[in-house]
Amino acid sequence: MYQIIVNPGARSGSGKRTWERIQQILDKKNIPYDVHITTSRQDASEYSCALYNEYLEKKEPLHLVVLGGDGTMNAIIQGLPSLDNVALSTIPVGSSNDLARALGISFTPDEAIEHLTSKPTTLYMDYGMVHMENTLTPEAPAIPDKPFLVSTGLGYDAAVCVGANTSGFKRMLNKVGLGKLTYLFVSIKKIFSTTYCDADLYLDDSETPIHIERMLFVAAMNNKYEGGGFMFAPDASNYDGILNLCSVSGMSRFRVLLTLPHGLKGDHFRFDGIDEYKAHSYTLKTSEPLYIHTDGETFDKVDLIRVSCHKESVRIIY
Repeated sequence: MYQIIVNPGARSGSGKRTWERIQQILDKKNIPYDVHITTSRQDASEYSCALYNEYLEKKEPLHLVVLGGDGTMNAIIQGLPSLDNVALSTIPVGSSNDLARALGISFTPDEAIEHLTSKPTTLYMDYGMVHMENTLTPEAPAIPDKPFLVSTGLGYDAAVCVGANTSGFKRMLNKVGLGKLTYLFVSIKKIFSTTYCDADLYLDDSETPIHIERMLFVAAMNNKYEGGGFMFAPDASNYDGILNLCSVSGMSRFRVLLTLPHGLKGDHFRFDGIDEYKAHSYTLKTSEPLYIHTDGETFDKVDLIRVSCHKESVRIIY
């Protein structure tokens, strides 16, 4: 039995239309399912939590099929009390769909559901966990630890996510199937307002930091892509227990704009100021609070994060 969670507002309403097509396919094939229509991220988290507890009580495995984008998948895993006894599937209907892109899932929903129901592939995938603090503003409210499947970033890439999530361009481009271009447009706009700062990066258990001057952002990648197809980690594997870090620092804003398109091709590490690190876990402390995101979902500004990778802990079926 599939438990299907649908984000009807994904890609400016495409989620609802996609579900109507998927429903016809499932009914024609006599595949049993229950459907849960969300109205918010909170809805998605609550559905996944309730279903987990229901199936735990029944002592049956839970298979969640998510019609939405990376943000909806992120809301699902945030709601799950545990990843034990759970399988996750995604039918990509978001703006960026970087998880589906990394897994090679078709962006054509009919093809994606046909593969899932006829010849599914199972992968035990890593996930990341972020602990975040604002130590420079003691009165700031605490933020719970957040999981991610695709990536987390502190600085410029998170500021781009903030801009993309509130952009009128996103709604307009989603309607013509070009939602991922939102991130490119917002990236260009945000480069002129994003703050540089200094940072100390501690990899794994090292007590000696890598000092980063004029840091623009550090992104930790569990998959190859973020931001709608930017290949910030071309060598990333999502089942090796390692996070691939992309650090950008010390570059002029104009130079960042010139090198940004290379992120789409994954050959950006040849430029000075763009560095790659690999670690099972890391700590990043910045000289001032910056925006942070997990799978494109943003939170309050923080200046300290601790990030860890949990190897092969998520069962993905696609």
